Amino acid sequence: SLDLSSNHEITIAGWEAFSAVLQNPNSALEELSLNDNGLNDAIVISLAPLLTNNDKLKELLLDYYCSNITVNGWTAFSRVLCNTSSIMDTFRSNHTLQKLCEEYYRDRLPEDLTSLLRLNRENGKSQSARLKIIKTHFSGSKINLQPFVAMELQVLPHAIAWMGRDGIDDNDEITTETNGRSLLYQFLRGIPSLFEINGGNREP
Repeated sequence: SLDLSSNHEITIAGWEAFSAVLQNPNSALEELSLNDNGLNDAIVISLAPLLTNNDKLKELLLDYYCSNITVNGWTAFSRVLCNTSSIMDTFRSNHTLQKLCEEYYRDRLPEDLTSLLRLNRENGKSQSARLKIIKTHFSGSKINLQPFVAMELQVLPHAIAWMGRDGIDDNDEITTETNGRSLLYQFLRGIPSLFEINGGNREP
């Protein structure tokens, strides 16, 4: 762990120089405290993207009160924890970071960010990635099947099996969103061509 609390002399340029630590793939840092440094949107927006490929840091304590961080700053972290641009972007998001402030100030974080942090905290990286993909790209009435249409045949069965596993919600229950069988049913309905033999020409 590393405690850099109450370092009021650090400038934006200083934080940018510190970025090398967060981006270092060989870094073993799991806990970093930046409390009482007057962090604002400009600083956290510059720090957040550095964590995209960081699979070690679990706790990043930004500030005691988080009073200088607005929705713009928090959105930067939400984007890092769950990039919704595509399935692969969601898969490559950060599934390690679990904490951004002390527990008693957690209610100051936006609900979606709190949910993403909890998802990382309560699941392994693979399951966290899977649940984010399901909630982002396969929940509701519209399911984005395009990535599967162009997928190589050797990879497709593994992707379907991975998607079809059941997940557990916060109350240790299987829900509509985490029910792999329900999701698999919707998926197979969306690509009926998977059941066609010889391009639809069945042998008599």
